[in-house]
This record gives sequence, C-alpha cells and structure tokens, in this order.
Amino acid sequence: MPAVIHVDLTAVHPVIDGFWHRTRLTAIPNPGQPLAMLCGLQGVAAFESVANRAAHGVPHQCPNCERIYRQERGMAPSPIRRSRS
Repeated sequence: MPAVIHVDLTAVHPVIDGFWHRTRLTAIPNPGQPLAMLCGLQGVAAFESVANRAAHGVPHQCPNCERIYRQERGMAPSPIRRSRS
C-alpha cells in the first residue's frame, strides 16, 4: 500500500553559502540535478535532514530571489530587504 507524501514545491528553498533561495520546480529534483535560482545562481540538488539546517549557521533569505519573486507576483518590494551588490 502506498504511503503518499505530499510536498509543496513552492516551499522548497535550496540553501547555497548560507542563503536560502527561490527556484521554479515542477517536480522534486533528483540528487545532483542542476538547479537555477531566481537570482541566477546555479547549484545541484542535495538533500539533508531539516535537523541539520542550522549546522553551519542559520541560513538567510537571498534578497535578489525575494525581489524577483515579489516582482513576478505584483507585490510591493519588501521594506526591510536590500539587494546584495
């Protein structure tokens, strides 16, 4: 009997160098699969337990991904976020 696990792909935020990013996923990526973040950064999919999330410090939101995400949805810019140069 299947044990169905529902995953909200809009809630998947890959972490690269201490920043969590937004990406456009249509399916759960395979380990090693290339991923493109909204900000243009590239990475490959890797999976770890959420218990390890803060092992290297708490990740922060990528301000460029957030700006693009909000722009695409017609949302006002975040008043507390500034883009990295």
